[in-house]
Amino acid sequence: MSCEETIADGLGGRNGKSRMLKVAQVAQRLNCSISTVYGLLDSGKLGHYRCPGVRISEEQIAAFLEGTKKEQGPVSLPRPSSPRPRLKHITI
Repeated sequence: MSCEETIADGLGGRNGKSRMLKVAQVAQRLNCSISTVYGLLDSGKLGHYRCPGVRISEEQIAAFLEGTKKEQGPVSLPRPSSPRPRLKHITI
């Protein structure tokens, strides 16, 4: 049994939702570079498994994306602290 099969069995098996992806596949899915994915792995922001290579499950990608989701609140523009100065040299 390969390392991928062992990990997949622990996460729900081959027929379950879990699919183990390589770093290049994750980079393509997240629309970023491979080095960015390695940076996320090294920082601990993106969970992964180490076998003969690095593998990331779809659940780990989903958890990462959920953690980076920004809640949409009401949009408010900052008000200027003081009124705009009148430009005396311009006449309209």
